[in-house]
Amino acid sequence: MRVGIVEVLGAEEVNNILESEFEKEVSTIEIKRQVVPTIDDTALGARILFEDSDCDIVVVGYALEGDEKLSRAFQESVLYAQYEMKKHIFRVIVPYDRDVGEYTKAAAKEIIRYFYKPHELQSERSSMSEPEKEGTSFNPFALFD
Repeated sequence: MRVGIVEVLGAEEVNNILESEFEKEVSTIEIKRQVVPTIDDTALGARILFEDSDCDIVVVGYALEGDEKLSRAFQESVLYAQYEMKKHIFRVIVPYDRDVGEYTKAAAKEIIRYFYKPHELQSERSSMSEPEKEGTSFNPFALFD
């Protein structure tokens, strides 16, 4: 499996943690990187990784500073690129008030579970089911009673 990391200039710490966690958790992983100058160029970097490097998924890591907010251009371009290419672009955006290492490691583990170990998520989902209500027929409006 091949994972692409879009590396925004200045976000090397987040991306290095992502890469080390991926390599620690999945032994057969190959990681490709594409450097972009700003976070608004993420969709272009993702497209290059999907088309030129044949990546299965792409991850972008970024740590917000102070009261920095993500631009609308970034959010829309990433969503559009996902739909157009029919592939996942995972965003690991670390809030300024969170520990970069801890937050990024947790996010990397969830990405791995989602993409490489879906059976874990399925068994977790199965164990979280609600107790069944009495009755033999299905009533789609039962939740609204």
